[in-house]
Amino acid sequence: MIKLHIGCFDVPLDGWYNTDITPHIIIARIPFLAAVLHAIGAMDQKRFWQHRDGVFRNVHYLNAVKRFPIANDSVDAVYCSHVLYNFSRHSALFCVKEVNRVLKPRGVFRVAVIDLDTLIQSYDPVHPEYLLDVIYQPTIMGEKNHMCWSYNATSLKALLQEGGFTTVERVEPGKGKCPDVERIDYRPGSLFMEGIK
Repeated sequence: MIKLHIGCFDVPLDGWYNTDITPHIIIARIPFLAAVLHAIGAMDQKRFWQHRDGVFRNVHYLNAVKRFPIANDSVDAVYCSHVLYNFSRHSALFCVKEVNRVLKPRGVFRVAVIDLDTLIQSYDPVHPEYLLDVIYQPTIMGEKNHMCWSYNATSLKALLQEGGFTTVERVEPGKGKCPDVERIDYRPGSLFMEGIK
C-alpha cells in the first residue's frame, strides 16, 4: 500500500511517504551541517535534537502547489494535516486536484484543518488576542506557514468536491477509512474530512 503524507514537517509517519518543503530536508542530508548550524546559533536546541534523532531523514521534498512527480492512479491514501489553509484557495484547489489525480480509484484523502466555525466561536471581544494570534500568527517568521484561507465543514467539502472527489464526508478524529487513522490524528480539535476518489 502506498500512503502519501503531505506537509509532515517534523511529524513523519511510519509506513508513509512523508513530504514537505522544509529546508531541514537538505540539512539532514549533509553530514554535520545541523551541528554546525547549532554551534553558530542558527538552529535551536529542539531542532538540533530532531536532526540528531534523524527526524528529517524520513522526509522527502514535495511542493504541494505544483504538479506532483507521482504517476496517475498510483497512491492508495493521502493524509494532509494543517496544510491547506497555508495556501490561497486557488493553490489549495490545485493541490486537491493533484491528490485526486495520483490516488487510485476508491483511494482516500484525509484532510485536517483548523475549523473556522470553532475559531469564530472562540472570539472574545474582551480578549481578542487568541483569535488574532491564530489568524495572523505573529510568531511565525517568513510567509511559508501563514494562514492564507480558512475552512468550515461546508467550504472544505466544497473544495474537495470541486477537486474531483465524488464522496466527501466529515469524520471524527481517529475514525474513518484512511489507513492508520487511529494513530495519525495528532490534532484532535481539528476539522477532519475524507474524500473518496
